[in-house]
Amino acid sequence: NCNPRIGDVIQKLAPFLKMYGEYLKNFDKAVELITVWSEKSPPFQELIAAIQKRKVCANLTLQHHMLEPVQRIPRYELLLKDYVRKLPPESPDRGDAEKALEMIFMVAKHSNAAIAEMERLQNLWVVYQRLGLEDDIVDPSNELIKEGPIQKISTRNNSTSEKYLFLFNNMLLYCVPKVIQVGAEFQVHLRMDVDGMKVRQ
Repeated sequence: NCNPRIGDVIQKLAPFLKMYGEYLKNFDKAVELITVWSEKSPPFQELIAAIQKRKVCANLTLQHHMLEPVQRIPRYELLLKDYVRKLPPESPDRGDAEKALEMIFMVAKHSNAAIAEMERLQNLWVVYQRLGLEDDIVDPSNELIKEGPIQKISTRNNSTSEKYLFLFNNMLLYCVPKVIQVGAEFQVHLRMDVDGMKVRQ
């Protein structure tokens, strides 16, 4: 074939590459589990070591092989960019290649969005644990905007006490640090909806 083409082939395969997003979401957790069990379980550590010694592994660690799929989408994008850049303007593959590059870009964007969403949920869960996992607060659709300590000044004796605020997209939590931090770091004293709330300086 004097006019080889790859753009149309990549277009057919690109939608399936979105599955890498699921892999990426769980990558850090998987690596962490391997590390934990390698330390906790000598048989597991021995099994991993035995597998890594095989010729097919090319003297590379399991973590290295696990990283390959993570790097695949960026590699495809770079290779396709270079391919499109070097294609002659009159090439019959230019249109398909440019469309394929756009699809690969969207796949990369999808993967990045999947990672960002997983990180958001993980961070949100940590916050909920610090608040004691109260039923009326835990909601995966919430978004933590800001948190931090404040000083409450008593109008009676002018004394101060430390409080803590959690600002979400839909509510503001006024909290008190717990003296004995067992199960929760803060106790929620007041919950305020942010609808209609105004900030006055």
